[in-house]
Amino acid sequence: MTNVVDFRGTVQAAQRGDQEAFANLWREFQPGLLRYLRIKASPVAEDLAADIWLRILRALPTFEGDESGFRGWLYTTARNRITDWYRSGERRTDAIEHSSLAILPAPNNVEDEVAEHSATDRAIALIGELPPDQAEAVMLRIVAGMDVARVAAIMDRTPGSVRVLCHRGLRRLEQQLEASASDDGAQVGTGMPVARAGGMAVPASEGQRILA
Repeated sequence: MTNVVDFRGTVQAAQRGDQEAFANLWREFQPGLLRYLRIKASPVAEDLAADIWLRILRALPTFEGDESGFRGWLYTTARNRITDWYRSGERRTDAIEHSSLAILPAPNNVEDEVAEHSATDRAIALIGELPPDQAEAVMLRIVAGMDVARVAAIMDRTPGSVRVLCHRGLRRLEQQLEASASDDGAQVGTGMPVARAGGMAVPASEGQRILA
């Protein structure tokens, strides 16, 4: 769930042009978006994120929905942008007007957060070692916290295939964590924490939990 106390009110204010309200949305969703982009398009993650937020800003007046709907819209926009990037021969993001970019908060807060949560980076790096479809399913379902139906819609897959991808991805992550448990002191076992990153609990599969 979002840490924005009045999500709907914040969105409505942002739709009216309130820059602080939009900044609150950015601060809330940018860290997770960057983690997703680093899995999908690491070399240009920050550039793509800026472009995606500009697209969100431009289309925001037409948005209707709750926090879950906004999250799904953001990641659908991100996935479409990544698809465009891969298809582009130039591999570059759209030009961003300075006047539009100026309303976005400076990235320093996110950089500080990443620096303070190196364990999160390690967890994301492990996810990045999974096969691409497994990595994306785990990022959207477990890290971004979206339900199976929404992940299936974003990935253009059936809910059953998303569950299989998550299950296989989490099993592989568990095996990786077990292999490195003696080095980092992680606890491994059914129902026990096997990793911790940034203090954010992430549910795993079948009675197990991965903290990432």
